Amino acid sequence: MAGKLLILTTLLLTLTACRREHLSLPVAHAAGTEEHQRPTQEILQPTASQSCYSFMLLRPRDQRATAVQARLKKADELAAAFHPSKVAVDLMGDHANILSLQFPAVWPADPAYADRISSIVEDYLTSPDVEDYMCNSGFDEVRLSARGLNDRRTHPIWTARITTEGLLKLAPAS
Repeated sequence: MAGKLLILTTLLLTLTACRREHLSLPVAHAAGTEEHQRPTQEILQPTASQSCYSFMLLRPRDQRATAVQARLKKADELAAAFHPSKVAVDLMGDHANILSLQFPAVWPADPAYADRISSIVEDYLTSPDVEDYMCNSGFDEVRLSARGLNDRRTHPIWTARITTEGLLKLAPAS
């Protein structure tokens, strides 16, 4: 009986989270005392270069669930924008907070081809609307990788943290 109740509760939360159109995310402080609570109308503002995902963790749980739905929607939009044989789009991580993009290539990949794919992906992700959306919906990382057609392995091209100032690349091509 407890299992059925848990499944029903999860389903209801998911359905109500899907109906929300935007992310207006006021935040109350996690501490339960009145002196530490913020008014619900106040929106918590991130500091410069703060990880968008760590900022998301300060929000109430129901808003985090809404953000996960927003990330799923963005992944669907990206998958529709890129032809599946050119770039595969996946969400990873415990909270679907890592955007994984893979393109097929004979490994070792032609550097000009890998640079061109990287440039297209970066241009898309750093456009102001997409960058703001990815931060507001709480993405943590973007990973671009080549999927070796000949060796069937995944080869990282770069990883970037999503911060309040935009993409912050962590690992250049090796």
